[in-house]
Amino acid sequence: MDNLFLIRTLTTAVNAMVAPSRRIYNRLFQGKENMQGSDRLAFDIISGSEGILGNIAVNAPATVDKKVGVTTVTMTAPRIANKRMIATADLNAARQWGQQLALMQMEQRIAIEQRDMRNKHDRTLEWWAASALRGYIYDSDLTTLLVDYGLDASHRVTLTGDDLFTSPNSNPINKMREWKQTIEEDSGAVITGWLAYLGFEVMDALIIHPEVKEWLKTDRGAQIAENGRIERMAGIELDEYNASFVDDDGTRRRMIASDEFTLIGLCDDLVDMPFAPVVDDDAPNGVGNITFDQNGAPVPALFFSKSWKVQDPSGRWIKVESRPLPVLKRAGAVITATVV
Repeated sequence: MDNLFLIRTLTTAVNAMVAPSRRIYNRLFQGKENMQGSDRLAFDIISGSEGILGNIAVNAPATVDKKVGVTTVTMTAPRIANKRMIATADLNAARQWGQQLALMQMEQRIAIEQRDMRNKHDRTLEWWAASALRGYIYDSDLTTLLVDYGLDASHRVTLTGDDLFTSPNSNPINKMREWKQTIEEDSGAVITGWLAYLGFEVMDALIIHPEVKEWLKTDRGAQIAENGRIERMAGIELDEYNASFVDDDGTRRRMIASDEFTLIGLCDDLVDMPFAPVVDDDAPNGVGNITFDQNGAPVPALFFSKSWKVQDPSGRWIKVESRPLPVLKRAGAVITATVV
């Protein structure tokens, strides 16, 4: 039974859990995770060059080029951790049926609690990922600023009057094309595709907008509208996203606000996902989150988990911890707008 509580077992298990609820994170940040050497995270916010090169003679020296504009941010990694107590008394009824049944019940209880604890980490990561696209990340109180990625004021848009998508006089398709041009000019990157996350009010406004309704009547429009949603418009993949969480005050918050339209110019260095090692005496060398691949080799892991016994009242704590930070590297590649 002791093997059940090994850090190696618990950490491997918590990292192996699938997180389908992390839709924004999984699309943009997953696969970019990289563990830093300490809890000081250093990352770059990039603005690329926009000029072109002139022709030079074959025997002439190369042109001295301007360097990429980089702002390096250094900060202490956030730390999110939760723990829960599994009391021995909760398993007491199973003990009369023998040790094997008690062990099975303990395994199931740990799996249930660890899964729910990991869900809170995933929900936090998803909120931070969505927030990073707005240019800043706040703590769970929604007032304490953790990091500001310097999104320019021209990339934070609030439409009014006849520009609102709810106005029959507006032109949402032209507005999207305008924003695409702004991103292509400001990002300093080669844009390889377009993705927008939008709230349900925005999708509702688009569906009933007179110009969009006319466009949907065409063969092309009909082909890309499914299940009451428009899936592509103006060369942009539209993802209506209604996932939510409950904040510290008990208020339900949406990852993407119902009136929000966030346009992303996809490029190679759009985002990054550094994370710091946990600081824990029970971790390898006192620092680090390590799991193991199929060959038994140690590899960095985003999540750390451990368990320990308590004597009175008898029971066992289980903990999950992570120190991640979704980073928006190309702030110029995003425009976030309130459109209804």
